[in-house]
Amino acid sequence: MTRQRPSALRLAVHAGTGLFALALGLLPAPWHVVAALAGVVLGFVVFPLTGLDARLRRPGEGWWNGVKTYPLAVLGLVLLLPRPLAAAAWGVLALGDAAAAWVGSRVASPALFGHPKGTWSGTLAHVVVGALAAWGLQAGVVALDRSAIGPGLDLGPPARLLPAAAAALAGAIASLVPVPPDDNLPTAAAAGLALAALA
Repeated sequence: MTRQRPSALRLAVHAGTGLFALALGLLPAPWHVVAALAGVVLGFVVFPLTGLDARLRRPGEGWWNGVKTYPLAVLGLVLLLPRPLAAAAWGVLALGDAAAAWVGSRVASPALFGHPKGTWSGTLAHVVVGALAAWGLQAGVVALDRSAIGPGLDLGPPARLLPAAAAALAGAIASLVPVPPDDNLPTAAAAGLALAALA
């Protein structure tokens, strides 16, 4: 079963902004929070004023949409988690969710337990790409700033891969919950909670 294809621009922005998670390893406190707040200003003020908001919306989305919930999700991660874990959860949100939309709309597969949006292929892509993104971004932030390491955070690659996979799975499951207007907030929250629980 093939789904309606999301706009290439929307997917590129959704995934591409996840690369900014690496800045969490470069920006000292509180500048990483200031940068996240700047993202909120972009989503709520700059994008609507420039018309980019309208180009990034899904068909039928209103004023309260993913362009606004995405930076709020990132701000929540940055405020509540150590920077390496925030970057990992951001990777699940940015790259895992974008991979799910791209693969789910291009690789024919059955709906996931009859879900109106989710497919087996998209959900698998969300878990695999999200886990790799979480693992890579967390490692990148740690490599960029050794002071970002929180107490009890094991830096061994195998120890980071298991929480990254758990976060990606949690994010993929949460993305299927029908919370208006989109899945950004539940995906980020689930990924962040999984990472925090396993840290």
